[in-house]
Amino acid sequence: MKGRRPWHGGRRARLALLVGCLSFATSLQAAPPPSYAKLGDEVVAFVRTRFYDAERGEAWATKHQDYADAATSAEDFERRTTEALAELRASHTAYLPRGSEGHAALSAIFQRYLKLARVESPSIGADIQRTPEGFFLRHVFAGGPAAKAGLVRGDRLVAVEGRPFVSLAALAPRVGKPTRLTVERTRGGEPLVLTVTPRRVNPKTEWLESQQASSRVVERDGRRVAYQQLYSCAGPEHQEKLEEGLQGDFAQADALVIDFRDGWGGCDPRFLNLFDRAVPVFTGIRRDGSRNTWTPTWRKPVVLLVNGNSRSGKELVAHAMKRHGLATLVGERTAGAVLAGTPLRLSNGDLLYLAVEDIEVDGTRLEGLGVPVDVEVADTLPFAAGKDAQLDKALEVAAKAAATP
Repeated sequence: MKGRRPWHGGRRARLALLVGCLSFATSLQAAPPPSYAKLGDEVVAFVRTRFYDAERGEAWATKHQDYADAATSAEDFERRTTEALAELRASHTAYLPRGSEGHAALSAIFQRYLKLARVESPSIGADIQRTPEGFFLRHVFAGGPAAKAGLVRGDRLVAVEGRPFVSLAALAPRVGKPTRLTVERTRGGEPLVLTVTPRRVNPKTEWLESQQASSRVVERDGRRVAYQQLYSCAGPEHQEKLEEGLQGDFAQADALVIDFRDGWGGCDPRFLNLFDRAVPVFTGIRRDGSRNTWTPTWRKPVVLLVNGNSRSGKELVAHAMKRHGLATLVGERTAGAVLAGTPLRLSNGDLLYLAVEDIEVDGTRLEGLGVPVDVEVADTLPFAAGKDAQLDKALEVAAKAAATP
């Protein structure tokens, strides 16, 4: 897909802070509050003119014409906008204020499209899920600050420097500083205090680094199974990095597990070319009779590890590979979020992510349906203590497939 419409449940940003002051001889006055009514009008206009379903977009815009007029704060405007957009019942549709993790991620994905010179946000090298029980580390990116600090999947984030944890964005003042992070590893257990040093990083750079660092070949039931996590699939760099592994360190493995859980979609349909069995196998025969066989595509068993947050282009790939017998799907049914979205910048720098085109895959509409798995495994994140039942099952299924004649 072009940068205008990648398929992921995510994309880009700009920070604009206006500070007003009077002369030294006068008392300081607060800058006038932003016009939430004006921002609301912008949201309504975008939905009316760009939403993929023109009739529904017009009806929504008419109903919500003045929805933001009574907003009293940025938090109130965000709440009103999020609730109103939910009525569209469409994926790839969200309001992402500046400073939010979604804003930074989308800005990194669409950096060129949004014409942003630089995109960075505070990070500890982890993906965090908010649940009724609190904030839990869902993915600890290999090689990142959280991993180096000893944090593991399933840790509940309790406090930062003694103050309750509220978001990664709140770590901005701690960038580059060793920071005490209090976590609960077992339910009701004694809290642990670990030291992590937050950094500022382009999210896309972090995802690519993690993808590379996650690559490994593990022994499972007498078979060598290659593994790589694609937290994001948005952009050719992610496909290229996987291809490097398939032609390099993974070449002698017996099977492959690709981790598509959570994160962002964006896989280009050409991702499937890595597994095209129609491409011939080449054999070079030297003058001494020795033979060297090589194929540019992966032909051994593949397991796609997916869950309810595997979305967009990842679902396109999962659907196609399952339909054509190229992979076994393990985990949970995918999100059913397969519209094409684009980021639209509001006058204050916030982003409206809006579905602008419907999508069918081989004539099938996956929006709202998702892709069912072949082997279902429930996730057990809270207090997992680093364990990952879904990944363990995916490795087991891959090893078994490699052992099957």
